[in-house]
Amino acid sequence: MGRKGIRNARYKTKNKTRDIDQICTDLKEENITKRMNEAMEPDEDRPGLGQFFCIFCDKYFIDQETLDLHKKQKPHKRRLKSLNEPPHTQEDADYAAGILKDDYKVPSKRLCRNTPDLGQLNISSVPESSYVYIE
Repeated sequence: MGRKGIRNARYKTKNKTRDIDQICTDLKEENITKRMNEAMEPDEDRPGLGQFFCIFCDKYFIDQETLDLHKKQKPHKRRLKSLNEPPHTQEDADYAAGILKDDYKVPSKRLCRNTPDLGQLNISSVPESSYVYIE
């Protein structure tokens, strides 16, 4: 039997990092210098006085060697891969829920290649399922 508090520690507010959509807005040209200046401000509460910061993962490190080691590891590479995709928007959520707008363009990157275009889909052409009667 484990302790319940151990599992809940990852959900605490102090362990919360920035979400991917927030990091995407930070990486825009107009915001990146502002965010880096905020993050690199000397602060004695942060590791390495806040001087060694990975903007992609929103993590602080104690020295440059640790930061360089982090950049070679799998979690950093996964984060870079997830940042290459466009962030989710409210239009994507509406599209997934079935609420379509007239001027909305379907994101081709997220859709499976075999799905038909919604405008060309004819519901009457879909065959009904056939049932077999067994005695």
